Amino acid sequence: MEKNKKSHGQSGFSLIEVMIAMVILGIGIFAIVGLQTRNVTHNSNSKKQTEGYTWAMDQVEALLALGYTDANLQPQGDPAVAGDGYTVAQGPYVVEWDVENNGTGGLGNLDNSKRVHVSVRWNAREVAQLDFTRVLNSF
Repeated sequence: MEKNKKSHGQSGFSLIEVMIAMVILGIGIFAIVGLQTRNVTHNSNSKKQTEGYTWAMDQVEALLALGYTDANLQPQGDPAVAGDGYTVAQGPYVVEWDVENNGTGGLGNLDNSKRVHVSVRWNAREVAQLDFTRVLNSF
């Protein structure tokens, strides 16, 4: 008779243990999904900023290739208002630059020079800006 008795010991996981493990796994998966979503957003913003700086540098190189007295290097608009100078659309980006006379009667102490501020906007939000000084060659 003793041989017919079955052992009632535990031989697996209970339903509660399985549910707790699934909750812990679910929390981990939600955390990873949240981090991935944030990563995609940051990568997108980084791409826009990199493209913005590329457009800004292209504009700076184009302005440096112009003569000192070129029409695109003449002050235009109010120097105190950013972005009321020159504007060029480059795809979804808007490249703006303002020119201000430097030197005698101007902003600084470097005669025969102009300060140029280049900014790039995407969806009315500034993503890049660069400043440089253009000096009249004395050669």
